[in-house]
Amino acid sequence: MKKLFVLLVLTLLVFGLFADDLMKVTAKQPILRDNVIETRKVANHSQAREISYEFVTQPTSLMENYYDYMPGSYNGTPVRVQADEFGGLYIIFHARETVNVNRRVYYAYVDANGTVTNCSTISTTDLHEGYAGVDVDPVTGVPFVSWHVDFQAPAGELECMFTYDLYYMLVGLWLTPFVVIGDNQPANTPNGTLDEFEWPYVSVGPSPDPDKRRVYVQANNGYSSGDPTENPLIAYADFNSNDLDQQSQLEWDYVTIPIFDGWNQSNPEWIRPFMSFDVSKVDGTVAFFGFNSNDEVYVCYNHNYAEGDWTYSSIPIDIDTWNPQNLDGSYFYLDSNNQPYDLFWGPTYAGHMTTMFHDGSNKLAMQINLALQTREDATGSSYYYPYEIFPYNFEYNFTTDEISYIIAAPEVNENAANPDYEWQYNEMYVPWDTDNDGVVDEYSTTGSVMMYNDWPIYYWYNDVAFHENLAKIAINDDNGWMVHMWSNGLKNKFYNDAGDEEYIDWATIAEIYMVFSANGGQTWTEPLILNSKSDDVNYEPAFAGMMPAYVYCGDKIEDMGDGWGKIHLFFYDDNSFGSYIQSQGSNLGGNLEYASIKVDFSSMPGVGKDHNTVVTNDQDLSNYPNPFNPTTTIKYNVKEAGNVAIEVYNVKGQKINTLVNDYATAGEHTVIWNGTDSNNHSVASGVYFYKMKAGGRYTSTKKMILLK
Repeated sequence: MKKLFVLLVLTLLVFGLFADDLMKVTAKQPILRDNVIETRKVANHSQAREISYEFVTQPTSLMENYYDYMPGSYNGTPVRVQADEFGGLYIIFHARETVNVNRRVYYAYVDANGTVTNCSTISTTDLHEGYAGVDVDPVTGVPFVSWHVDFQAPAGELECMFTYDLYYMLVGLWLTPFVVIGDNQPANTPNGTLDEFEWPYVSVGPSPDPDKRRVYVQANNGYSSGDPTENPLIAYADFNSNDLDQQSQLEWDYVTIPIFDGWNQSNPEWIRPFMSFDVSKVDGTVAFFGFNSNDEVYVCYNHNYAEGDWTYSSIPIDIDTWNPQNLDGSYFYLDSNNQPYDLFWGPTYAGHMTTMFHDGSNKLAMQINLALQTREDATGSSYYYPYEIFPYNFEYNFTTDEISYIIAAPEVNENAANPDYEWQYNEMYVPWDTDNDGVVDEYSTTGSVMMYNDWPIYYWYNDVAFHENLAKIAINDDNGWMVHMWSNGLKNKFYNDAGDEEYIDWATIAEIYMVFSANGGQTWTEPLILNSKSDDVNYEPAFAGMMPAYVYCGDKIEDMGDGWGKIHLFFYDDNSFGSYIQSQGSNLGGNLEYASIKVDFSSMPGVGKDHNTVVTNDQDLSNYPNPFNPTTTIKYNVKEAGNVAIEVYNVKGQKINTLVNDYATAGEHTVIWNGTDSNNHSVASGVYFYKMKAGGRYTSTKKMILLK
């Protein structure tokens, strides 16, 4: 590893006013400290070479776009993959086709072969709209979409629209959009008089009515007494396939969450949340996962389909760390009076993330950035160090009520004090002490502390870092596969901010980082850098000449067999580095792109380390009677406690029912199948298969015969 001894003089970060639709800066956000860092190091990420991948679909242009900021929304997942029997995926985004037209919401449909068959606006009304959310119905594959629109631009109040596409009749057959959150909501809805709802996100899950599913639209009510709070309002409606065929607008109910209402109304104090939203696909759990302006990471959830009481759980994320000393005994981080700062790690520039359920519905995953910061000084000011910001994977366990975290991109390599050090959950990474023994790893020739740096943010300029962070997640829960991804701008920051000519190749490039788990988040790889300009890690010709920004992954990792998983990508190829919307770069437009890669999860470091593993064999799964009419009892034996799923498939390989998807204790269990599908409809006579999954992988499949 080449060590660089360059003086980095960092400038004071001053937060200003931002344009329409941009997240506003909270007063609690720490400001940048003027500081001299004498030495720095760049990680090698040697394990990245061990990750095998290849492109399935090369980058394919969807359309030209002149709105060069967050095309797939802030905290949503714009790429939603349909179930295998439907085979395609939807991409929902906003764009401007030319410089001076309204920003519109578009959809693209990609078929099972990776071919983009449709790309067009959803609404036929030419209004200023954007920041859409989307999810697909697992039964029909129908996409539900919501976005905000300004009916009275440029000074109107925002409303949230809703629609869905009856693609099985004709792709692009969208129901005429209608207002789902805004003036139409009941007057007695909490905060109903505050009518500025924006940034809607959509999730589909089961309904308390077994014959229906429930769709949720969550939007943010941005202000209370001038302070941004993003107080969430949830609209929800139950539906079945017949409702969609009838093009129903559905019947909607509305709810807000008491603790967020209190933060919004300064009761007992004003608190700003940064959060993402998801709904379990297997039970009635609805959850928010994020952090707030009080330096807490929290989860707020409801196990009853968003009805009734909510549970709030949190941990403080202001974790003390030690101030290292140079060889001459002086402290590395000093205030203006040459006194050592009290330092801690806390959330900074991490507001654009997603959360997803995994391990059935037992866990939530999320990624946020933690930065090295100072405690408040005598003037009440606090500071952060922009070259010391690192991404962390967070997880909430519903069973244990625990929030845990682990460094997403450990900067440990062959030159670190202990390259074999394995990071554990709830252990804080210290960039000058990479083996965590309480001793500085390395000093420069002048006796100064050396440390690793990071900047998990797309663009180098400190003043826009609040807006230019983006972290996304994809999963395959059946196999225990997970990916977290983000853009890393450290090298373009070294060039543009520090003037280091050695990094000129990265002057207009942010690297795409992806970390993987093959065992449900128990262990993680080091990053695969998908578009590095450096031959010693990876160089991807598919991105040659591109400036990829705002990179989103699809929600599902598709199983391609033999341990390979397919990951869908949506990104913006900018023509001028930096977002013109954020007053960086030029208004030259760019292209919105779709691509997909396949990754070999079976070859990853850590694969085979079991995650809630349940040991079974063929003799541990049976049913009686067989053949049967009308019911049969399935017996399964669990050797070690963990999550277990038992599903029924027809001879075409289509899943027709899930009988078990829950945590199981060790021992013998039974479940009865009464010959019905997931909609409680009786199935025809014939051969069926039941599969038992455990520990993130299939363990046994048996045949049964229904005779009527």
